[in-house]
Amino acid sequence: MTKAIEQTDIFSMFDIEDEHAIKMEAAKAAAIKQHEQRIAELKEAKDKNDTTPAAAPKKEPFKVLVDTIVRYAGMDLPVTDYFTVEEIENGLPVKKKKSDENSGDEIEFKPITENDLRKKLEQDFAELVANFTQLVYIEKKNIIAPILSAKKKGMVDCLETSANAGVSVSSKKKIPFSILADFIVVAKGFSNSFGTEVHADIYFDLDKQEFFMDFPKQVVSPLLCSVDENIAWINAEKFGDRRYIKIMEIHSHHVMPTKPSSTDDLNERAPILYAIVGRLDKFFPDIIVRTFNKNAEKHVYINPNKIFECPPIFESYATYLHDISEVEVQ
Repeated sequence: MTKAIEQTDIFSMFDIEDEHAIKMEAAKAAAIKQHEQRIAELKEAKDKNDTTPAAAPKKEPFKVLVDTIVRYAGMDLPVTDYFTVEEIENGLPVKKKKSDENSGDEIEFKPITENDLRKKLEQDFAELVANFTQLVYIEKKNIIAPILSAKKKGMVDCLETSANAGVSVSSKKKIPFSILADFIVVAKGFSNSFGTEVHADIYFDLDKQEFFMDFPKQVVSPLLCSVDENIAWINAEKFGDRRYIKIMEIHSHHVMPTKPSSTDDLNERAPILYAIVGRLDKFFPDIIVRTFNKNAEKHVYINPNKIFECPPIFESYATYLHDISEVEVQ
């Protein structure tokens, strides 16, 4: 008796191995093993209470030279687009009262500060807001890299948040569902193993024209995830010359609801996307997406379907064999 062979694709038709699929499966298996090993290492470190801090990255003092370049959003912007050569060389004029009250004010010149440049950049890039933006000076390249840094996220002091509102979102480029799935898998791992939250950043690579996700250096607990205070310098080293922009900050509330806390509200105030994934104990976790409207000074909620690709999961698995002829619509 001849055994029937089920043909599923052109490779099985000719008994050819799909090398790409094999490589992908091998890479996935290796990644799963690495993930499991990292969870085991974290458990061991937690049990030993081993919290030896890593060496801090090198911080070069901030400076602005005439030929300094600001590298952001895939562009190299001469600093002379924002300040004159005279201002760069001599400093910005600042009024200073003389000790003699009748003598009026005198002018002194101070070097351009990080915040002076940030305020100029914010006029072109609305997301580079105060308290959430750090400008990293890389001396060997004479470039300044603006880094939008995440702050603490968590469920501490949960309060009522702003009301839902509509927002116009471009549907030309959505974040792949695979990235969201990857985050949920990692978040579930930390929730199940440690009962903690976890944070990730989602970026868009301007050269490859694709999204990528990064789990930055952070400390997580059941109520908070705190990104390292040196993250701007860490990212400057990690990503090097890669041309990218930050699209979203996403964090989990493990088995708790997605309702943003007061900590979330205070630290999610740039006009980028923010997502919270909660109730990871449910069959389908909950997710909310929002942004911050600088003009209205409030958070605006967005339908996740407008942000993430939504694969036809149910349609793919449904059999469509059930009779619905007895159903009427009023």
